[in-house]
Amino acid sequence: PPLVNTVRVRENGPLAFNAPLSIDGAAAGLRATLCRCGHSANKPWCDGAHGAAAFVATGEPALQDSQPLAARDGPLSITPLLDGPLQLKGNLEVVTGTGHTVNRVAAAWLCRCGQSAKKPYCDGAHKKAQFRADGTPR
Repeated sequence: PPLVNTVRVRENGPLAFNAPLSIDGAAAGLRATLCRCGHSANKPWCDGAHGAAAFVATGEPALQDSQPLAARDGPLSITPLLDGPLQLKGNLEVVTGTGHTVNRVAAAWLCRCGQSAKKPYCDGAHKKAQFRADGTPR
């Protein structure tokens, strides 16, 4: 397992996790690449659809005021909420595509619809966009 749990925010692309993961309650190993554009046909996993969708989102999110975590490793639970964000529980450092730590959290909600104005974080835009994780229209 890594000494520090991280999620790398990829420029115009997915979220790359490196931590002891459970996704939707099932053990998922140490690495996962999850969709943040909303176009993957295999949500929550990235299938490369961000390229064809011309998804645009910075890999350099703004620095957040955060304090060092008491522990930087340990289990990380990711729950894709029904037609909503990825709910994260566990120690995690949010890292830019160029490797700078911009936030440290023990819980967070990350956008997976591609519509948030505060990417990579959820701002509730999935409701207005009528995001459906299974891809079916509302």
